[in-house]
Amino acid sequence: EIYQCDWSSDVCSSDLVVGEENNRIFLFCIATSYKMPDTLHGLIQGSSASGKTHLLIKISDFIPQEGRKRFTRVTESSFYNYGMYDLQHQLICLEDFEGMKEEAQLAFRELQSRGQLISSTSAQDEAGHIRAIERVVYGPIASLAATTKGEVYEDNMSRCFLIAVDESSRQTQAIIAYQNRKASGKIDGSEEERITQFIQHC
Repeated sequence: EIYQCDWSSDVCSSDLVVGEENNRIFLFCIATSYKMPDTLHGLIQGSSASGKTHLLIKISDFIPQEGRKRFTRVTESSFYNYGMYDLQHQLICLEDFEGMKEEAQLAFRELQSRGQLISSTSAQDEAGHIRAIERVVYGPIASLAATTKGEVYEDNMSRCFLIAVDESSRQTQAIIAYQNRKASGKIDGSEEERITQFIQHC
């Protein structure tokens, strides 16, 4: 029964991810690597309003909620402040990669390549004395991020598969056709949800 969900069919793919025939399968493979010992990473590139963030969200929706974290914004030291195993075997999705400060990008790169963050910080002990402690956050993580930049800092690009969104007129027409079918009630939202949950369970 698991294999009855054919990604090339109208029901399981076109209605859930419009067009992007090659990209959607490739990104899904990257996303599902979050449980593997060696994970994968994807960077989705496209101009503003090209659908890159929408594509990222649609693909990440196929991952069970407990296995993914999706961020619009990441502050400089936030990755260091997670619990030891909070990020382990998670799919991390960044909707605005270029909005991240360099310190946050450094932490993200370390999670991608080394699978852990080790930081030295200060904390107060029970006697009230300030002392140095070591904080460790373990991966590995899989990741998907979206960017409008044609070129990204080389250290960030070298860890990822670069995926360009389809900005052709054919893709635009497919999206408009989908929106028209959705608006006219020809697409069953509950069926889309059922199929999404089926893929999550797979």
